Amino acid sequence: MTAATRSGPTPVRQAGGLLRHRDFRLLWTGQTVSSIGSNVTTVALPLVAVAVLDAGTFQVAVLTAAAWLPWLLIGLPAGAWVDRLPRRPVMVACDLFRALLFISVPLAAALDRLTVWHLLLVALSAGVARVFFETADQVYLPVLLRPEQLPEGNAKLHAAQTASYVVGPGVAGLIAQLIGAVTALLLDAISFLVSAVCLLRIRTVEPGVRRVDQSRSLRRDIAEGLRFVARDPYLRVLTVRRGQQHRADRLPGRPGGLPRP
Repeated sequence: MTAATRSGPTPVRQAGGLLRHRDFRLLWTGQTVSSIGSNVTTVALPLVAVAVLDAGTFQVAVLTAAAWLPWLLIGLPAGAWVDRLPRRPVMVACDLFRALLFISVPLAAALDRLTVWHLLLVALSAGVARVFFETADQVYLPVLLRPEQLPEGNAKLHAAQTASYVVGPGVAGLIAQLIGAVTALLLDAISFLVSAVCLLRIRTVEPGVRRVDQSRSLRRDIAEGLRFVARDPYLRVLTVRRGQQHRADRLPGRPGGLPRP
């Protein structure tokens, strides 16, 4: 008997892979749409400030920085909070909250009540919601997939997010040129509603959140998380790289930032 016979036939990967998995397909679709919408906003929001409100260079720079500032301020506390909450409701709430934020901009513009402070509040609040959404998302995928499926699932989600850095700004520029930058923000609001609907249609039941020891403080959880990341060489590099990517995506002349004149 040959070794091939003893080990049995080699499993054949189905075409499409995890995209044939209903719940993962819903998650992937929602995140792809919302990622494109988010990268539309990183261009459209400063364009609204410039085209509609005649904002200056400093105001545009502050507005752009407000989108990634929450990662520096609440990144670690958000991880500790999300660890105590069910992930899917957090993600749905973040999607709906961001949809309301971006719907408020066209409404305010239509009523002639739009200000730079309004845009700054929207950018900062949407940044906070994005921190919580992406933190919950990182630990939600294992709920849907088996351990051996996680590499493929992460690769597909990462590929879609990377593509959105190229597609989003291009779509934003096209929409802004054809029907105005304010309308591009309305498209982003719709993208978050699509993401929320996709999440709500997922059938997999999320296991209950483990009970947290009441004697453990949030500060202690954050400190333990810092020590864990600092000790792990892979997580340490990944964390630094992620922070650099969020900042670079919003710099002028880069995908997700204002185009150079």
